[in-house]
Amino acid sequence: MILGLRDLWWVGWLAVGAIGGCSGGGGGDTDATGVATTTGTTDASTSTGGPTGEASTTTGGTTAAASTSTDAGTTGAPTTGEPTTGEPTTEASTTTTDPSTTTGPIEPVGSAGCGAMNPSSGAHKISVQGQSGQYIVSLPPNYDPNTPYPLGFAFHGRNRTGPNCQDGDCAGFQAAMQEHAILIYMTSLGGTGWEGDGEREINAEFFTAVLDRMVGEYCVDEARVFAAGTSSGAHFVNILGCRFGDRLLAIAPVAGYLPEKDGCVDKVAALVIHGIADVHVPFDNGEQARDFWRERDGCGEDTVPTIAEVHAAVEAEPESHACAAYQGCDPGAPVVWCEHSEGGYDDTTHGWPLFGGQRIWEFVQGL
Repeated sequence: MILGLRDLWWVGWLAVGAIGGCSGGGGGDTDATGVATTTGTTDASTSTGGPTGEASTTTGGTTAAASTSTDAGTTGAPTTGEPTTGEPTTEASTTTTDPSTTTGPIEPVGSAGCGAMNPSSGAHKISVQGQSGQYIVSLPPNYDPNTPYPLGFAFHGRNRTGPNCQDGDCAGFQAAMQEHAILIYMTSLGGTGWEGDGEREINAEFFTAVLDRMVGEYCVDEARVFAAGTSSGAHFVNILGCRFGDRLLAIAPVAGYLPEKDGCVDKVAALVIHGIADVHVPFDNGEQARDFWRERDGCGEDTVPTIAEVHAAVEAEPESHACAAYQGCDPGAPVVWCEHSEGGYDDTTHGWPLFGGQRIWEFVQGL
């Protein structure tokens, strides 16, 4: 975790509209290990624009399906300064600023790739332990090779893919951030998920290889690298937060549990999101992950609003969400907990809710 960040607390408490369909992690991932069966890969070159390997001349944009996705679960803009009272707001705001072009408490740290002209977007591949690791790069449409951009990773659920995550499984991630950040959508290696037997170590190596390539070939703000994921991808994000706290600014596990907690490196800011009726990854698994990051980041037990108030509000209102900010956390390492009652994968609250992408972006912007 890069030190010197502003100690900023924020919280939004909003009800969201009805869901038009599932936004879950896919495949009903519940098993910490899963069946480690090798998935097939495509031979997508670095000049292609999608997972099928079809040629594309797009250099700075995203796939059409992703660019039209919206975040139906709007959230309030973060506030700054002293801890808030957590009073509910009724007017949603999705206005954001581009941290790559504004002056904030963190000075951008340009990577070695700054200045490299015309880096490619779309589908890419990289060799990891003899396997072809597939991932998608989404660049801001007006990408400037001399401007350091935040770099965000989003990880899919079990039995899904990086393109699935970009196209809607990771709701709002693309829509909220595509104008302001470089975004990465990897497809898991070693099995159908990220953290199970035969999956965890190869995917950790895969992540390292992609991160190293991105900072070497693209203009990345190394002070603003963050990772989010759903279901199996959320489990993996918790692993990355532990192992790569020296390279990640923030994590956002959505419907995840905590596979690792020993030997962690440095600290990361954490936004933990979980559905109140998740039958695939039980609610208390999310609470345990939340409490781990709270303790690791030096937060007290008090939140604004209280956890009890948040839980009661979400239970009382279907298709809603509410968030609580822990108080007294170490500088630059805030922890925020969000609960929701949105219908997700197979009509449970498992999966990535519609407000997720916008909320994650606001959290990262506030650091």
